[in-house]
Amino acid sequence: MQKFLALAGLCLACGPLMAGAQEFRVAILPNELFEKGIEKTRTAESVNSHDVQFAIFTGDSKDGSSRCDDAVIGRGLREYFMRLRVPTLYALGDNEWTDCHRTSNGGYDPLERLAFLRKFFFSRNTTQGPGPIRVERQGEPGAKYSENSRFIYNNVLFVALNVVGSNNNLVATPEQCRKYSKRTRADCNAASAEFRERSARNRQWLSQAFARARQEGLAGIAVVIQADIYFPYELGDHADRRKFLQNLDDSNGFTGFFHTLVRETHRFAGQVALISGDSHYFKLDKAMFNRDGAITSNFTRVVTFGGRETSWVEMTVRPDRQSVFSFQPVILPVVHSPRAVLPGLAAESPGTGSGRR
Repeated sequence: MQKFLALAGLCLACGPLMAGAQEFRVAILPNELFEKGIEKTRTAESVNSHDVQFAIFTGDSKDGSSRCDDAVIGRGLREYFMRLRVPTLYALGDNEWTDCHRTSNGGYDPLERLAFLRKFFFSRNTTQGPGPIRVERQGEPGAKYSENSRFIYNNVLFVALNVVGSNNNLVATPEQCRKYSKRTRADCNAASAEFRERSARNRQWLSQAFARARQEGLAGIAVVIQADIYFPYELGDHADRRKFLQNLDDSNGFTGFFHTLVRETHRFAGQVALISGDSHYFKLDKAMFNRDGAITSNFTRVVTFGGRETSWVEMTVRPDRQSVFSFQPVILPVVHSPRAVLPGLAAESPGTGSGRR
């Protein structure tokens, strides 16, 4: 049991650093804002009725079994962000690029979809939506890794990384290559090559940010990714913790990212929140353990809502408190209207959650 569970965040002075340590609130949106063609308008209305400074979106703009058309993953999502009265920090999800090879998704080339999203959403050094916040990007705007962004707000760092479900675009088996898809072996080799390059840049981005966080003595770090990197393990059980660690091998697309977080988290004195989605089931827990089996007290994980749920999570940030982050679900009715608001969203096959599919 050499490495135990630990996740953490980062810090860089590249956003609006506010004086003092004022309390503020952030809305964590649900996944699949367009679920089977139905727009989650009640989520936007509810967020707009709350006093939040900005929003976080952990990706999956649509469900996993509808088409990856520009009108949905591009224009439709941009319009949704503009309906909110606050800016939004956006981390890409697998439903808008990694899984677009699926026949139900239109049989797109995922790498072409990724390039489209980078150019469409990340060509400026700001967050999405109205009143944008200035961010630092890892890559040149609109180019490779421009989706990896970060900013400091009132002594807390917020960082978004392109770490997605469906094994983070690593195709580890012939079954993964063929599932729901007509991909060739060459297509899958290209996917795995893309994973390896991006995975290295993600780890670099994390490590550099941790160093800055320690240097500046920030109160907390919020790491925003789409993938539920623990799926399907419930880590409260010792046997499942052991199985999870054994699962961190070369065929797991999250292994390198996880171990980087483990190493850096234990060197960070502030509070850490990991904000993710993909499994589409609200969860709030202490999913990090020290080598002696005790929980790592400065880490909290929250998984946002998804699927038919329109509910969202309100995060309160108190930089002057020992417990910097706290979370409160805002429960709303589920999607029930048959009204489709965007073209190309007809469901053809069951969607899937996270994990090594």
